[in-house]
Amino acid sequence: MTARRRRVTAAVVLAVYLTCLVVALGAVTDVALVATFARAAASTIVGAARSVGLLTLSDGFVQALAVSAAVVPVLPLVALAAPRRHRGTAGAVAVGAVLVASVVVALTTSGDAAVSSGGAGATGGRLASLLWAAAVGLALGLLVARAAVVVGSPTPVGTPERRVRAGAIAAAVVYALVLASIAFTARPVDEGFGPTLQRGLDVVHGIGVPVWVDYSTVEFTANIALFVPLGMVVVLLVGLERWWWGAVAGFVASSTIELGQLVFLPGRFASADDVLANTTGAVIGALVGVVVLDVVHRRAAARA
Repeated sequence: MTARRRRVTAAVVLAVYLTCLVVALGAVTDVALVATFARAAASTIVGAARSVGLLTLSDGFVQALAVSAAVVPVLPLVALAAPRRHRGTAGAVAVGAVLVASVVVALTTSGDAAVSSGGAGATGGRLASLLWAAAVGLALGLLVARAAVVVGSPTPVGTPERRVRAGAIAAAVVYALVLASIAFTARPVDEGFGPTLQRGLDVVHGIGVPVWVDYSTVEFTANIALFVPLGMVVVLLVGLERWWWGAVAGFVASSTIELGQLVFLPGRFASADDVLANTTGAVIGALVGVVVLDVVHRRAAARA
């Protein structure tokens, strides 16, 4: 596929995707023509996920995850659709549009929130939630766009250098020991830490952090962070041609851990949400590994 055809295809996909986002925005802001359909679809999807043990988190966190996931493709599609010389400008416009849309949603839905939750504080909380979720989505989108450029390069980095692989092997050994010590203890590693964490959450809620940032939110986020090194290490070991092995390794490792906890550790609780969080972390780590490998390769080429 030529560069021009790739840009045209990306532009069409971006247009369709933005149309879908407008429909979703209409649902959130009570546009009658689309609200019923979009909300019913969202309710069906979330309900189906919860019926199989996924997304057992608070409604606020699930909504924030949905916003972040919806925003992620914007920057990669913009990067593919825009000519190279205009990518910076197009990306800045996309970021601004996403943030403005978040403000619009917060303001246009503030009426119901104010009635049910007590005034301006509800509007501020909704705005903070949307902006945080949008910012996370934009950051992940930027990472995806950067990694896509590296993977799609006509001359991608091949097998990692020997010193990179040696460092990755050492990191993998240390990581495996740490992960095993966390995953296969008889009792959860955070047992007894709940009251302390709750006091900390009470403090941050008092300064404006959304109330859906609760214990389960922190646990889910920690499970994402725990598997980021796995995805990164795998990419540094196998190279760019098999970068997706990092994501597969995260899914396999997480599923094995949860199955082991279910069968052999009655004091631990297996969870589909943990598999989702761990796999997400491994995907993020794999994308980071792609970017890191590219940076190392460029520096090595500059020294040569």
